[in-house]
Amino acid sequence: MAEFGCFLPSLLLPDVAIAGLSRLIMRRSKMAITKATSLALLGAASSQLGFFYRTGSEFKWTDAQRYARDKDGLGVLLNEVDAALAAGLLVVTVSWFAGESVYRAAGELLAMTGMPILNGSNSSGAWQYRQRRPPWLPEAPPSGFSKWSLKNTTQENAQDTRGGDDRSCHDEQYDGKFYNPVGDPLKITNHDSDILSALKPAFAHGSVRIRHVVLIMLESYREELFPLQQGSDIHRRIARSHGSRDGDDEVNERLSHICPIAEKITGKSGRWKRRDGTSFGQVPTPEWNDTTQHGFGGINVVGSLTTASLSFKSMAAILCGVWPLPVDNFEESEAQSYQPCIPQILHLFNQLKENKSTDDFLEQQWLSAFFQSVTDGYDRQHKFDSEIGFDHIVTRKRLEQDAKEHAILEKINYFGYPETTLRPHIREYIEKALAQRRRMFLSHFTSTTHHPWGVPGAFQSAEYVNTQGPMAWHSDFNSYLNAMRFTDRWLGELLQTFDDYGIADETLLVFVGDHGQAFKEDVASKTGTYQNGHISNFRVPITFRHPRIPRVQYNALATSLSILPTILDLLVSTGSLNGRDAAVASDLIQDYEGQSFIRPYRDTHNGRRAWNFGIVNSGASMLSVTSADAPWRLVMPLDQGSRYRLTDLRSDPLELEPLEKWSLGELASEVESRHGVNASRWAVEAEAVARWWATERKRLWGYKAG
Repeated sequence: MAEFGCFLPSLLLPDVAIAGLSRLIMRRSKMAITKATSLALLGAASSQLGFFYRTGSEFKWTDAQRYARDKDGLGVLLNEVDAALAAGLLVVTVSWFAGESVYRAAGELLAMTGMPILNGSNSSGAWQYRQRRPPWLPEAPPSGFSKWSLKNTTQENAQDTRGGDDRSCHDEQYDGKFYNPVGDPLKITNHDSDILSALKPAFAHGSVRIRHVVLIMLESYREELFPLQQGSDIHRRIARSHGSRDGDDEVNERLSHICPIAEKITGKSGRWKRRDGTSFGQVPTPEWNDTTQHGFGGINVVGSLTTASLSFKSMAAILCGVWPLPVDNFEESEAQSYQPCIPQILHLFNQLKENKSTDDFLEQQWLSAFFQSVTDGYDRQHKFDSEIGFDHIVTRKRLEQDAKEHAILEKINYFGYPETTLRPHIREYIEKALAQRRRMFLSHFTSTTHHPWGVPGAFQSAEYVNTQGPMAWHSDFNSYLNAMRFTDRWLGELLQTFDDYGIADETLLVFVGDHGQAFKEDVASKTGTYQNGHISNFRVPITFRHPRIPRVQYNALATSLSILPTILDLLVSTGSLNGRDAAVASDLIQDYEGQSFIRPYRDTHNGRRAWNFGIVNSGASMLSVTSADAPWRLVMPLDQGSRYRLTDLRSDPLELEPLEKWSLGELASEVESRHGVNASRWAVEAEAVARWWATERKRLWGYKAG
């Protein structure tokens, strides 16, 4: 109550100021201004109230500008126009009765007040690394490798200026945007560890060959639904909507059909059984005839988190192996990644070998492609995709251009079309690469599981969650589950496509969620990712699928930052690169901040924790922090607009009992009382590390506000 009384004035002052300003504007001598201002205020208030009603969050007007200026972003806003209209009607009704009283009160207040105007550590090793020019780097560094293009004279001048070897490895005077792994106080590597014992025999015998790499980013995918498992927390929530703790046989059999392909991809059984203990039997999957030998299939990461609850920032981390920027909007598209991205690395491999047709796949050129059935025009995604070096890009614009007159492209949401419209384009790309004897890097971003979770008209939806009568509030979650079933089938169809072309045994497939998706079933007061740091927005699946790699369930509290170094490590460790490319990849791996998932994960090393960071949508306001060695999770403000929030994921995995305070000191005190002194110390350390991390990201990306 004391906190409420303390912060109440700060909440009311802006409203008082607006009321006073409105009172001055609304004089009869200024009726034109009055009407225009009233309409603007009505629209703004209605939008804000409608957004709060739907999501439980307040919209920032800087973000509103971003949506309003983007034709695809407008679709997001207009999709929920009914809530805004209802809010507008409420505002008009209330103002009709209360307007005169507020007008008088504001006038009296202005008369009384006279209308005042409201005015790295020092290290010689880090310096040596900074001076080093990799021996494999071409004379003119290709795109993505410009961090090594700075003149030695710049470094020498910095040395003369500072004198001796007493230099900070993060001094912008000479370091600029250069990432220096030697001087990074947070970096932990496991590349000097041995390969997991379960993988060694397959790698040593040469039975694993990786000719092609496919990276599939799954829109709004939650780890606990890839696949859904009977007896899990989320299954029990679904069952309770039907009036049962564990669900009856009819409901459970229906649920077992949501993601059978995901079960095969991850190697995690859905454990679906009747109440009498008998199995429902194997769910038919006509989309994919999986012939993988038992005990094989690849590495599934258990406990993985996203780096951001915004799709594009997460995509940048996945494709480039870098932490995204803790700022609003996709500013990464306007900068160059501080590490080379996957297509850029493959372009370097191409540049280092002779461009000729050969049967030896180690000497073949790479052909990179990106496929997405929705627009890439929102928030400059197209600019980023082109900048990082994709050779071939197919998105909504290309689909519409290539559609024949009789073809019907069925829109399923405000962004575009279902993934199935990509069928002929993906097949055409595969056929082209095989005909030219080239290796493929195929990246695909799904979209059907994005709000509003529309599916094609021919797709038969089911009621997985009870949405009848008083249970109608479950309708969004039910739509999401149907969208997941549609996507699961599409993934099966993709996998069968690789089988059909005879390339499945030589193709590494990587599946990763861009971020999760919070519903009212998770936290009643907020839905979606916007300004919502709930854990359901951050747990994502990560799986490395290959029919010749032994099945491993890899437990680590890690992030998608480790995907790129793991891909490089797999290519090197399986002998899937020629000698020169392998030397380049082995050198590059050391630069990336993520660890490799084919080696034991290091939670701590030499007193350092393996820290994980997750940017909360919209980017500049909130940040989530975890470390691989501890169960606690901190969501902290990057501005002054939100509270500190700490949870214990070991005892409270669903974050039902968070601790929330407006200051770090108050939080630390409360955490010590509830969780002990170690948790309190961890929270203070996490906040300090995160502050440094956020500033360092801006340096590395070369970001300048304004």
